[in-house]
Amino acid sequence: MEDNKNVDVNNKEADNKEINKIEITQEELDKKIQQAIYTNSQNEKKKYEKELQKQKSLMEMDEQSRLVEEKKQLEQQLAEIQLTNLKYETAKVLNNKGMSAEFVDFVVGNDTETTQANIENLDKLFKKAVSEEVSKRVTSTGTKNSNNSINGTMTKEQFRKMSIAEQTKLFNENPELYKQLTNR
Repeated sequence: MEDNKNVDVNNKEADNKEINKIEITQEELDKKIQQAIYTNSQNEKKKYEKELQKQKSLMEMDEQSRLVEEKKQLEQQLAEIQLTNLKYETAKVLNNKGMSAEFVDFVVGNDTETTQANIENLDKLFKKAVSEEVSKRVTSTGTKNSNNSINGTMTKEQFRKMSIAEQTKLFNENPELYKQLTNR
């Protein structure tokens, strides 16, 4: 590859709509890639050395201490696996209840019972909040349309803009007006 090739990156600024142009030569791009690879390999090397140090320290221990340490590590791994499984099962339960799996971290507890209780609480609170918001919006639009229906001055166009729930309410409250608006 040629070292003289340029890579153009265009960015638009939101305020003054000017276009900034950044030019990077292939050589500079290759250096950046090499730097990223080097950093990644150093991180992997640190992980390997840490694990090697753990293994060496286990080898230096007497058999009883080594067994205790290995048991401790296995219990830690088991706890991590159980937490992962609990999160997975919780995500499935949340999806079944119609909630986003993104709530997993908010509801996962120490055990299944705690997690289930947290899910139930979230479900109640979430449904209550949604219900209150829907009530606010329906009431605000319902009041405007109900004034029209009481006076009997609603037009067919206003009627068509109403939601099904509002039309049903009009049908229950003022069947004559409803018939007038639905007749063509």
